[in-house]
Amino acid sequence: MATKNTKTQSPNMEELNKELRGYMAQIEALRAEIAVIDESIVNHRAVISTLNNLKDLGKGKEILIPIGSGVQIEAKIENPEKVIVSIGSGISAELTHEEALTQIAKEIASLQVLRRDLEQAIVEAYNKTEELLQKTRELGQKEASSKK
Repeated sequence: MATKNTKTQSPNMEELNKELRGYMAQIEALRAEIAVIDESIVNHRAVISTLNNLKDLGKGKEILIPIGSGVQIEAKIENPEKVIVSIGSGISAELTHEEALTQIAKEIASLQVLRRDLEQAIVEAYNKTEELLQKTRELGQKEASSKK
């Protein structure tokens, strides 16, 4: 009879462990998504800073633009009030400096909402992991006591 109980409980332990590994993988994937979002937010903020710096320099100021591999090209600011911004699906629009800043701020806000949602999903996955760990402990104790 004890052998029969062990056999019926073993698959449950295996199932619990498999489910635990799934939640742990999900948590790691969510963390990776958050890292990508954080990087995007940092890049958006750098764009805001660059736009403001270009506007402060003003029309006619000569600047160097990096084009890759440590190479720069000389350019002149013609109109710091005119900004071309991607609005999605490969489409760009000409916006004023202020409109561009507003658009970028909206994108940052949207990313922050997504980040909070992912953080909540991590909390939920952690809670489920804790429940599964508790079930695993209880099942392990039952198996240990049935072997005595």
